[in-house]
Amino acid sequence: MSTYKWPYGNETDQEEVVNSDVLVLGGGLAGCYAAIAAARKGKSVVLVEKGATVRSGSAGSGFDHWESACSNPCSKVTPKEIAEAYIEEQDYYSNGIAHYIECREGYDRLLDMESFGGKIRDTEDEFKGAEFRDDETKLMFAYDYKNRFTLRVWGSTFKPALYKELLRLGVKVYDRTEATGLLTAVIGGKKRGTGAMGMNVRTGKFMIFQSKATILTMSRPARVWLFNPDLVGLCEFRPTQSIGSGHAMGYRAGIEFTMMEKSVKGEFSAAGRSFPPYGAGNNHNTWYAATMVDARGVEIPYVDRDGNELKTVSERYYPAPGQKFFLKGGVIDEAKYEYRGPETLDFEELMKRGYKLPFYADLSRMPEMERKVIWGMMVGEEGKTKIPILENYTERGFDPTRHMLQSYGTGWQSASFLGQERQLFGAPGGIMHDWDLKTNIDGIYAAGDQLFASDCCGFAAATGYYAGRKAADAIENVDITEADREVVEKEKARLYAPLNVEDGLEWRELNMAISKAMQNYCGEIKCRELLEEGLNVLNGYEEEIVPQLSCKNPHDLMRTHEVLDILEVSRMILQACLFRESSSKPLCFQRSDFPQEDPEEDRCFYTIRMEDGKPVRGRVPLGYFGDVETEYEKRNQDYIGKEEKSE
Repeated sequence: MSTYKWPYGNETDQEEVVNSDVLVLGGGLAGCYAAIAAARKGKSVVLVEKGATVRSGSAGSGFDHWESACSNPCSKVTPKEIAEAYIEEQDYYSNGIAHYIECREGYDRLLDMESFGGKIRDTEDEFKGAEFRDDETKLMFAYDYKNRFTLRVWGSTFKPALYKELLRLGVKVYDRTEATGLLTAVIGGKKRGTGAMGMNVRTGKFMIFQSKATILTMSRPARVWLFNPDLVGLCEFRPTQSIGSGHAMGYRAGIEFTMMEKSVKGEFSAAGRSFPPYGAGNNHNTWYAATMVDARGVEIPYVDRDGNELKTVSERYYPAPGQKFFLKGGVIDEAKYEYRGPETLDFEELMKRGYKLPFYADLSRMPEMERKVIWGMMVGEEGKTKIPILENYTERGFDPTRHMLQSYGTGWQSASFLGQERQLFGAPGGIMHDWDLKTNIDGIYAAGDQLFASDCCGFAAATGYYAGRKAADAIENVDITEADREVVEKEKARLYAPLNVEDGLEWRELNMAISKAMQNYCGEIKCRELLEEGLNVLNGYEEEIVPQLSCKNPHDLMRTHEVLDILEVSRMILQACLFRESSSKPLCFQRSDFPQEDPEEDRCFYTIRMEDGKPVRGRVPLGYFGDVETEYEKRNQDYIGKEEKSE
C-alpha cells in the first residue's frame, strides 16, 4: 500500500476573490505579452496560469524561429505582402486580422523581448560570416535568405525574461491555478464577460477572479484523437497541460468559434508508435534544408518551385527565378505553387528514380555553419529538443560531422500516421473575433492559440500584446461586477465532484475512450451517421462515465478537469463537422454523404456557439476582415504614431 502523503494543505473549503482591471487567462507567450501591454497602460493586471509562468506554455522549453518579422531592418518584404500570402495560401480560410498583426508588430515584440533580456541576436559572433547572418545587426535568418523575414532566435531564453518583466510591472501572477469557467452577466441589455473561476491545483482552493476585461490566451486543443496513458509526457509536442481548456470554457460561455471542423494531416506526437518531434532525420522546419541521402549514401536532390534541380546547399534557401519569396515553417507545409520553396523530390518520384529506403539526414555533407545552426541551435532551441534530442543523442555519441540520422518518413512528422488520426496543428479552428481581437461577448478578448487559424510564436506574442492594449483601452467606464453566487456554487459542485467518488475511474481511462471514439466516428472520411453516433457515444460518457470519475488530490483533479474539457471540445468538433454539409479541400474536410467540394454557397466561415444549451450555427463571409493594411491602420494610429516610430 502506498504511504505517499500529499504535501500541500487541503483548502477545498476555502474561496479567494481577486479583482483587477484586466484578467489574463494563460501564461504562455500570448498571455505574458497581453499582461505586459495592459500593465504598460497603467491597468491592474492579474495573470492566471495552470503551470509555472516562468516556463509554461508551448514556448516554455524554447523555440527556434520567429516567423513573419517583416519590419526587421533586413527584410525585403512588407507585412501586407506576407499576410496576404498566408491568406491566399489558405484559400481565404485564414485569419487575416491576426496574420497582419503578426507581420506588422512581430518584430516590435522581438525588440521588447531583447529589452527584457531574451536573446534574439548572435551577440557572441558564433555564426559570424554565415550566409544566414547579417553581420551589421547580428540577426540570423531561416528559410528564405534573400527576403529575410523569418528570424532564428534563442527561444529558450524568452519565458524567464518575460516572467521577470511581468513582476517588474507589478502584474499579479497566480501560478499553479487553473481557470475552469468564465463569468458573464447581462449589463445594459448585453451579455458581458466579468471574470473567471478557477482552482489552485495544489491546495484545491476555489478562486473567483472579477475583472473589467478578460483575455483568453490558453492553448489550442490536444489529446483529442491521440492519447497514450503510459507515455503521457510524450503524447504531445506541447506541454501536457495544454489541451484546450480555454476553448471548452469559451464554448460553455457562448463564445463563437470557427473552422472547428478543419482536419490537419499530421501526428505531432510520440504516442506509442512514433518518435519525439525533430528526433529523427528530416528536412522540414527545424531541420530545413538538411541534406538527405538514401540507403546507399546517394544524395537526394532538392528542386525549386519550377522543378529545377539545385546543385548547391546555398540554392536551397533562395527563391526560384521570377519568384519574389517563398513560405516555409509554421502553418505552411505544402505551399501553393506561387509560394512553394525548394524541397526534395516527392516520395513517389524518388521511388521511380530508384532511390533506396531507408533515407537519412546527413549533416556532414553541409557547410559547417549550416550544420551547426541545425544541430545545436535549431535542434536544441525548438520545443522539447534540448534535453531529449540534443543532449541525449550527444551523450550517446551522435556526431553530426560524422554520423547520419535515419528518417522515419519523408516529411516533418518523421513518422507514419493512420488516416483517421488528426491533431489540431497548423492553422486550426478557434475563436472568431473582430479587429480588436474581441469575441462576440463584450469584455472578452482572445489571442495566440485561442484564435482561429493561429500560427507560431511571433503570432502569439503580437496578438497577445495587441489584445492587451485593446482590452485596456476599452474599460475606462466599466465597473467590477460581483460574481453570481448560484453560478459559483454550480461550478464548485462540478469541480469537486470527483473527490467524493471512492474507487471510481481514473481520468486516463476517459481520455483513452474519447480518443478512440474520435478515431472511430470523426476520422478522415465523415458522414452524418458516424458523426451523430459519435455525439451519442460522447454524450453517453458524460452521463455514465463522468459521474464515476475519482481522484485523491488536486493534481489528479486538475487532470480530470482537463479530460472533461477534452470531452467538451470533442463534442464541439463533431457538431461543427455536422454543420458543414459539403467537402472542402482547404479545410482537409471530406464527407462521403456530401462529396461536392467547396461549392460556392459553402465558401464561408461556419461558426458554432452554445446558446441555451444548444449548438447554434452562424455564417461569416471569407475575407470579412477587408483590406488588412487599411483596416489595421484605421484602428491603430496611436500605436503607429508612438511605438512604431520609436523603433
